[in-house]
Amino acid sequence: MIFLLVTIVGADRTGLVHQVCSVLFEHKCMIEEITQTTLLGQFAGHFLVQAPEDLDNQILITHLKEKIQDEGFSASVTRIIGHGAQKPGEHLDPYVLTITGPDSPGLIPGLTGTIASFDVNIDNFRSITISAPDEKAGELPAPRVLVLELSVPSHLKKNVFRQALLLTAEEHGVEISLQHRDIFEAIHRL
Repeated sequence: MIFLLVTIVGADRTGLVHQVCSVLFEHKCMIEEITQTTLLGQFAGHFLVQAPEDLDNQILITHLKEKIQDEGFSASVTRIIGHGAQKPGEHLDPYVLTITGPDSPGLIPGLTGTIASFDVNIDNFRSITISAPDEKAGELPAPRVLVLELSVPSHLKKNVFRQALLLTAEEHGVEISLQHRDIFEAIHRL
């Protein structure tokens, strides 16, 4: 068995995840993880699957397109080799970084640049613009909430990393919270 990342992008509609999962099942793929979202009516999904060694990627893509039957739909299949950002023997700690405040040009590039400069990997990133129902267009920048799941090398001095993030946040007029994922989950448990 091999690992494949199947990426699907196209107009969202009811049953799309089911259609993709059905095709993957027909090709004897075992779904390991799914992450998907909808942005302005566009579906974007990543399906990590274990697949038979002899699976033809082009045939899989053709079958996905036949099942979904949408001209604006795209699919790609990438074979996964290695373990991404983690270096052999390196221990990583899971952290959650939350940023709240008004949106501003350069906010996301500034924060992600600070994160990258410490060799910290972003595993998951969610950016949400919060707008009040009665908000008039063009007044103040809409407040934004960013939630990033990070893999932080254990040897990294967390206080130095936190200070660098605070400086970047201050430049953009936002607030941050950096917590170990276990603490974040304990605080936000329903």
